[in-house]
Amino acid sequence: MGFFDDEAREIYDGKDIHELNDIFVKNEKIAEKLRKLVPKAHQKVINENKDHDGDEEEVAINKAGNIRFKTDIEDIKSFQQLSDVMKKSVQENKNVKAVGSFAAFSEVTETNGFLLQPVKNSYVAKTDLQLLNEETISQAKKDDIVYYDVKWGTKIFEILPVLKKDNRAFFNLGGWTGQDIVGINATSTHGSGITLPPLCSLIVSVSMVVPGDKIYKVEPTKGITDPSKFIQKFPNITLIQDDKTFNAAVVTIGSLGVTYEVTVWTIPLYNIIERREENTWTNVKSILKQKPYSTNPYLKFRNTEIWISPYTDYALITLRDLATNEDVKNYPKPEAKELFQEFIALPVVQEISKVLSINVGGALYLLLLLFPAIIPFVNEEALRSQYHKDPVVDSYELIYNPFGPGFVNDFKVISVEFSFSMKDDNHVLATEAILETLKELRHKHDLHIHGPASMRFSAASSQYLSMGNGSSDETRAYLEMIILVYDVWIDHYKRVFDSLTETALKYNARCHWGQYFSPKLDHKYLMNAYGAQNVHSFIEQIMKFDPNGIMSNSLLRKLGLTPDGKVTDFGIWETFGEKFKNGLNEFTKVLTNL
Repeated sequence: MGFFDDEAREIYDGKDIHELNDIFVKNEKIAEKLRKLVPKAHQKVINENKDHDGDEEEVAINKAGNIRFKTDIEDIKSFQQLSDVMKKSVQENKNVKAVGSFAAFSEVTETNGFLLQPVKNSYVAKTDLQLLNEETISQAKKDDIVYYDVKWGTKIFEILPVLKKDNRAFFNLGGWTGQDIVGINATSTHGSGITLPPLCSLIVSVSMVVPGDKIYKVEPTKGITDPSKFIQKFPNITLIQDDKTFNAAVVTIGSLGVTYEVTVWTIPLYNIIERREENTWTNVKSILKQKPYSTNPYLKFRNTEIWISPYTDYALITLRDLATNEDVKNYPKPEAKELFQEFIALPVVQEISKVLSINVGGALYLLLLLFPAIIPFVNEEALRSQYHKDPVVDSYELIYNPFGPGFVNDFKVISVEFSFSMKDDNHVLATEAILETLKELRHKHDLHIHGPASMRFSAASSQYLSMGNGSSDETRAYLEMIILVYDVWIDHYKRVFDSLTETALKYNARCHWGQYFSPKLDHKYLMNAYGAQNVHSFIEQIMKFDPNGIMSNSLLRKLGLTPDGKVTDFGIWETFGEKFKNGLNEFTKVLTNL
């Protein structure tokens, strides 16, 4: 069942990575055996799990390296260049997609036409008050809200210092600040907090150019812009203030046009106090069921995260609230610790990294593959390393994102995330089922995730295709899991995440648009997850802005998110292609043996 079982057991047959490391350090014979085993294991992984035939013709590669496709890349350096490409797209009937940080793990960005990426396009500035209506200006003063215009391509970590200099802040943040402001919301990213909506709620105005080069500014019905003032200054831009249109204009999954600028709202800069509690999932799941949520021991906090050790019963709970001045005086700032920090420093991991000339994240992956019995210990100990006994206090962005904008330097991961309704404790039941699936995958197939199953929460969003879409009183729970990327061509993560998706769908999950998106997800999934009314309302907006389907791609056509709502079934061709490939491989073997 394992990977080089016999040879690995000769080296170590226990469950503790520290014990394995000590043996490696103290016993040279064992160390030499591991040095010889590692290259064989490395080659076996490459040979048996390769999900790719080469990159000779590939042009576009996402940040993680798991998404690759041939396309015409256009580095956009000006609005005029963007305008020209959008005009050309209709003239040549050529598809278009736009990326920001190009961090999505899914096929949402794929295109065989133009792939647009901004170059040196960072821009954050206070919104021109002369264009806002009097009601907006008055209410903003009353609520201490300040608006900012942010251009496509501007990363969250570039926005935060500008806001901080002005003593301003976002109401919440996600877990990574390396994404750009448009992409993070086009794919429905969120923070955590049962009273806080997903991050798409930061955006109050969307400026976009659609195929054919028509320009729109889209806002809710009671938008912030004064129509008469705006039209006078920008006669070539169509202002739309309509809830139905706006509810498709932020979480767009790139299907309406290219959003080149958004307006966001900010609040006064604030500090957060963070507490952490160790518990067991057995206890936590019963606490999560307690109603009302406003007095729930965990969910009553401004921000709650539950990190669950997937193969043991350990759970780490993070509870955050606004900090008072007294909190700032009485408690220290946090000491940031990377999740696998203590393991990547071990000599056995460093040696594998050196022998194979790979990063330490890949070395750790290979070690876990050879010695799967240590995985529960590694996952739980990684979580325990994040515990702090006393509360800590700091500025909100340093509490939510202690590691800054990048992937952890020595790691690349691919993640999957599901959103669940919390009605009738559906989120708890779904999490239980997913944890059981993880244990089954481990027991039967030696397939694992690396790190915790992370549970977060949010209030509802009005965006049609937001993972948090719902009525104002609805709440959602999210469950995210990661797998180390050893080599971008290896599809280990797909086998795990496809199985988890199958389980999650039994609880009517919504899958994150920008994370791993299983090929099993189709039009039926879309209708079940978001409802016919939301889907049809979204398609109406596609018909309005992109009637020729220029912004479409194979994923959107498979889901039926096209101007005519028709579904393209790629399954039959995928099956044919796989059978042809397998037959060709067998024929090649016969020729080789002649």
